[in-house]
Amino acid sequence: MKFLKFLIALALLPLVAGEIWTLIDLGRAAVPVGQWRAAWFVSFGAGFISWVLIFIFLPRTMWLYVLGHEFTHALAAMISGGKVSAFKVTSKGGHIMTDRVNWWIALSPYFVPIYALIWIGLWLTVDFYYPLREWQPILYFGLGLFWSFHLTFTFSMMHLRQTDLSGEGYIFSGVIILLMNLLAVLVLLSVLAHDMSLAGNIFLHHTGQCYSWTGNEIMRGAAWGQNAWRTHHI
Repeated sequence: MKFLKFLIALALLPLVAGEIWTLIDLGRAAVPVGQWRAAWFVSFGAGFISWVLIFIFLPRTMWLYVLGHEFTHALAAMISGGKVSAFKVTSKGGHIMTDRVNWWIALSPYFVPIYALIWIGLWLTVDFYYPLREWQPILYFGLGLFWSFHLTFTFSMMHLRQTDLSGEGYIFSGVIILLMNLLAVLVLLSVLAHDMSLAGNIFLHHTGQCYSWTGNEIMRGAAWGQNAWRTHHI
């Protein structure tokens, strides 16, 4: 099974390259027209940097991270049709017990920014009853803060002793986590910039180019290997 996941990971690498290429192009397009000066970008960036500084200079809020981590495991298990029979959280770690295990349940905490989603849910709930349009910079600040929380802790948890990763295979886990986090960033930035169609078109174009290049290189390598074999046996 791990070998199959390894092959899947290799097949997904051009998709990851397409995401990175798209983010680079979107950044290049945003700078000349001054989108980086938009209120949402400034507020989001301020929240993101604020958490990075907190993460570096203040004590780690491990209990809060572990709570979100295990809650995401449990939520993913229930979405998959499983039952959660135990839920434990401490500042040193935690675990859940469920009758169903798959890659989605094991890896979801590493690419689902649960606190950012909770923040959005709370905001939309309050906004439904009491419009918060004038307070939107706070929404963007919170998004940046909680997204930074997710990324900093996710990066710090990526080590060889992490059983979530070893159970699914390190290469497969790394590719899936990178793929899903990049996709989430693409979607988030596209929604905030109100430019989903542009980002989607660029992503599809670059992903097609990456897979085309990969296919050509595989065919070239296969042709070279076949010629080398024929030459060796003449």
